[in-house]
Amino acid sequence: MKVLRFGYIAILLNMILMVGCSSDTLAPVSSTNTTNIILFIGDGMGNAHRLAARWATVGETGMLSMDDMATHGWAQTGSANDPVTDSAAAATAMSTGVKTNNGVVGMDADFNIVFSILEEAKSRGKMVGLVTTTQLTHATPAAFASHISNRNFMTGIADQMLDAEVDVILGGGEDEFIPDTEIGCYPEAGERNDGRNLLTEAIALGYTYVCEPADFSAVDPASAIRLLGLFADEGMPRPFSPSLAEMTQKAIDILSKSTKGFFLMVEGGQIDWASHSNDADNAISDTIELDNAVKVARDYILADNDTLVIVTADHETGGMSVSLSSSGASGEDGPFGMPDGKDFYVNWATTSHTASDVPVTALGPSSNMLTGTFENTHIFDVMLDAID
Repeated sequence: MKVLRFGYIAILLNMILMVGCSSDTLAPVSSTNTTNIILFIGDGMGNAHRLAARWATVGETGMLSMDDMATHGWAQTGSANDPVTDSAAAATAMSTGVKTNNGVVGMDADFNIVFSILEEAKSRGKMVGLVTTTQLTHATPAAFASHISNRNFMTGIADQMLDAEVDVILGGGEDEFIPDTEIGCYPEAGERNDGRNLLTEAIALGYTYVCEPADFSAVDPASAIRLLGLFADEGMPRPFSPSLAEMTQKAIDILSKSTKGFFLMVEGGQIDWASHSNDADNAISDTIELDNAVKVARDYILADNDTLVIVTADHETGGMSVSLSSSGASGEDGPFGMPDGKDFYVNWATTSHTASDVPVTALGPSSNMLTGTFENTHIFDVMLDAID
């Protein structure tokens, strides 16, 4: 039986249609001791996105950090009510092991609350973190620390994220944390109509708050207990500053102080946005940005082999395909160069999400359980079994 442990009830009464408990069956998996879990999610990142990023950086015979892993599998992404998922339902499936309807965050299809892997880790005394290039209250990070019947209720998600006591929170979305009568570090006024300033509340709870890259760089992980960094009104502008790799490094440096381990989710959130626009330049550069963050994690586990690292996506966006010769089709992107001078081209089938399976790569304890083809809920099963 999954239960609430962090005082969400009072907050949820004004936010959701129904509150309850649900149970699900944990798939039997075998694991060795796992102290830490780092989950990377490339929002909208299909197999062709990874291939294009590989060709652009290391060529046909090279390997990205996210691909050069012992375990390779495929996740099926359909939601409870649609074979083509949205980010809310897909992230909920991965974070809780339960399929839900599109648009729903941290709840099942009947609007019962389901407990996330971040909350499971927190209940075991682990430190936890969320890092993204989108708003922190966007669907993917929201599914790990909130329970909302409508993903668009971002100010409510911000409430719950703070209530969940996420130790490191880095990304965009300042607007959802401040009142609509105030302007913070960035030009737009806040979006809260309840008068609450969650930044002030966070500081009172012991968070170090930063909104400038220089202040972020100056944060000393040895002394920071909790860190909240918001680097844009909404999604972070390109080029991301701090970079996704820099945010990942800072998060690991802080969370790894925990004697009981940590859980960290890192999202390359704007791969999806670029793919909706059929913008191959940014889709590729954002995938490379995510791979740079994966390299940070891989460097960390050289010193700590009790860490499970998983790289996957919530869904594929754009029906992206890559080829070594031009198709001549309208809307084709390219040519893009490889390090050896060869060219490649990108074509798109849609501006929407697709039902394609997405790659899963992993290394570390329990990673062998992520081979073959499986439902995206299995990612939760493996992570939960690993920390148990």
